[in-house]
Amino acid sequence: MQKNRAENFTTIEVDPVSGEHYVIIPEWILDEQGWYEGTEVNIEVENDCIVITNIESSWQSIHSAVWFDCN
Repeated sequence: MQKNRAENFTTIEVDPVSGEHYVIIPEWILDEQGWYEGTEVNIEVENDCIVITNIESSWQSIHSAVWFDCN
């Protein structure tokens, strides 16, 4: 992951209709991971990190990981 790009920064937003919080994953991360609309991901908290992993439906295994918010 490229750590010094301006696109690494994002904000937590709230959907005005549903009231749910969401974060936009930068397009360069999606491209790097080969993720696209409809890709199923798993979100976990490990220590001080939020970990987003791609789940391959056919194998139900973790394929690749992107780490966010690590202190």
